[in-house]
Amino acid sequence: MAITTTLLTLLPSPSTIFVYGILIVGVVIAIHVLSQLIGPKDPNQPPVVFSWIPVFGNAAQFGMDPITFLQNCQKKYGDIFTFTMVGKRVTVCLGADGNQFVFNNKQNLSSAAQAYNHMTKFVFGPEVVYDAPHSVFMEQKKFIKAGLNSDCFRRHVPIIVKETEDFFKKYTKPSGLMEAYETFGHLIILTASSCLMGKEIRSSLDETVAGLYYDLDQGFKPINFIFPNLPLPSYRRRDIAREKMAALYSSIIQRRKAENDNSNMDLLQALMDATYKDGTNIPDHHIAGMMIAVLFGGQHTSATTSAWTILELAAQPDLVRSLREEQIEKLGSLKADLTFDNIKDLPLLDAVIRETLRLHPPIFQMMRRVVADKVIYEKNGLEIPKGNYLCAAPGVTQVDPTYFNEPLKYNPYRWIEKSDPVHQMEQGDDANIDYGFGAVGISSKSPFLPFGAGRHRCIGEQFGYLQLKTILSTYIRMFDFELEPGHSVPKSDYTSMVVVPQHPSKVKYTFRE
Repeated sequence: MAITTTLLTLLPSPSTIFVYGILIVGVVIAIHVLSQLIGPKDPNQPPVVFSWIPVFGNAAQFGMDPITFLQNCQKKYGDIFTFTMVGKRVTVCLGADGNQFVFNNKQNLSSAAQAYNHMTKFVFGPEVVYDAPHSVFMEQKKFIKAGLNSDCFRRHVPIIVKETEDFFKKYTKPSGLMEAYETFGHLIILTASSCLMGKEIRSSLDETVAGLYYDLDQGFKPINFIFPNLPLPSYRRRDIAREKMAALYSSIIQRRKAENDNSNMDLLQALMDATYKDGTNIPDHHIAGMMIAVLFGGQHTSATTSAWTILELAAQPDLVRSLREEQIEKLGSLKADLTFDNIKDLPLLDAVIRETLRLHPPIFQMMRRVVADKVIYEKNGLEIPKGNYLCAAPGVTQVDPTYFNEPLKYNPYRWIEKSDPVHQMEQGDDANIDYGFGAVGISSKSPFLPFGAGRHRCIGEQFGYLQLKTILSTYIRMFDFELEPGHSVPKSDYTSMVVVPQHPSKVKYTFRE
């Protein structure tokens, strides 16, 4: 007993341990700071953004307001610089040249799969998208793009109109408030399911399927990018939801095959009918993974873009009136049927959507990971070492006064007035490159790239535009609307992978006769 008491008296007290801990942390931070201030710097590599905390680096500044953080870094360090985010070194390449460098970098130098697959494979499943060999992924993109063609789009427009009308008819009359992102997020799932996912998925959009989708969505957060597989309940729910969604698609596929039900005009059927280059049919779990990926990619971007558009229009009633007048002029009346062909003849509507995508891009950054020993930024010869993440940030370039007049102003007419600088945006020959799923259609050197560029450009862009145009055209026919009294257009919420409006983001609506 006496020996034990003696030993205890020799041990440091909790308060002493706490003080020692503070001193150790202080020493580590001091060494980290001094190493940045007086330590050797490699002139061949991009400048490194100063940070106070080792490993954690600039994660807090970037996470709270990444656009402002990157703009401030650009002013201090130029168009290319490296910052640290929880142990990851991210080399940001801004401007049109930065876009071109990141999006057109060769596959053997930097890889999108190496940047994202540690997160996406848990949501989409194995052997699809970034978890597939690159050549197979390009085939999968080609299959999906083939299922998103003009004939399909002609069928989709009346489906989207009906879904939108039925959805909003249930709202309280004559007026009320709606939360923009939640409202359009729900509507986008309904319209995408009706057009692409198959009648079985659309009829199953009850609380069960909605719950599975929500659990999957929770696996698509910044924390999942940094820590892809933590032992947390949300991660387990994500994995269970993916398994259940894959089983649901598999059961639909098997029923269609068993009943010889092959007359369906949806993307699911298109994938069932396709074969890989080696002649093999697409396995059920590949189809399920691709369908989940399509739903995720389209739902997030279209939901946030439609919400932002309605919020911006709610602040500009004159613009809403002009959109209605355009429909009357081009279509004959506000009661004319919307079709795939006539909805293309609405230039102001198109400009409104483009302006929303410019000012509020759903994905403000896209990354690649350097897999070669190093890559050279040709514009200035700087070297980016293996393991660094390359980051293009359209969300910064699209509000850069170098390329856009009054870049923070929501002005759709910039896309219509031929004298505006946006019509002189530089285009390169890479717009015509076909990586196996058709020409990409836009140069990676453009400062306006809300859907990305290069081999990983979003293949659902045309369907996204069609969906948005149809929903917005129908909405402005049904409602007069304004921002909730006493509120302005909300700021951006950067806590998810897709940039959504901060809550509350309510719109006051009134049914039109």
